[in-house]
Amino acid sequence: MASQSIPLKELGQISQGIIPSRYVSNQGETYRVVSVSDLEYLYVENVHNQVQLAIPDIQRYQLLENDVVIAIRGTLLKSSVVTVALQGSVCNQNTVFFRSKSHQVNPLYLTVLLRSEYFERLPSFRERQSTTTLPAIRVADLRNLEIPLPDLQTQNQIAQLFLSVEQAKKVTLSAIKTRQKLSEVALFQALGVQI
Repeated sequence: MASQSIPLKELGQISQGIIPSRYVSNQGETYRVVSVSDLEYLYVENVHNQVQLAIPDIQRYQLLENDVVIAIRGTLLKSSVVTVALQGSVCNQNTVFFRSKSHQVNPLYLTVLLRSEYFERLPSFRERQSTTTLPAIRVADLRNLEIPLPDLQTQNQIAQLFLSVEQAKKVTLSAIKTRQKLSEVALFQALGVQI
């Protein structure tokens, strides 16, 4: 049985990130600013940019645990879930954040779905993309994106499957880096180079 599809705007609130340069201030507080490059994994783990900002009504822009940060420029729909460690961060103008208004959608399931090729294959999604040099999608079009929504148990199973795949990917990449390092040490030793 096919799952129902619901526009993203009906599942929660979607807010665009800020333009940090507008709020830079020596009198401001330091905030981590999430950008597209920080959305490498299913959960936002590292934020490369911290900036001193003075933003009126900052609570409106701050991320909460389980918000989903979504790229709207560059690598479209690349997304990650915010962890408790990154609460209070803000996201930049190339991203939006989705905050669920119900328990109808698992944030990790939404992230997995957005990162998949599912939407790229839909003609309706391709029509919504801008044709500029840097791929982009309008926030209004993102809000109207139809999200296939199976029951929560199925969402949880899909999310866990992809989380397992991501963990295996991290272990594999770590092993490759270790092997590369060992190979370099062996090369330096063979060449008589001190390390």
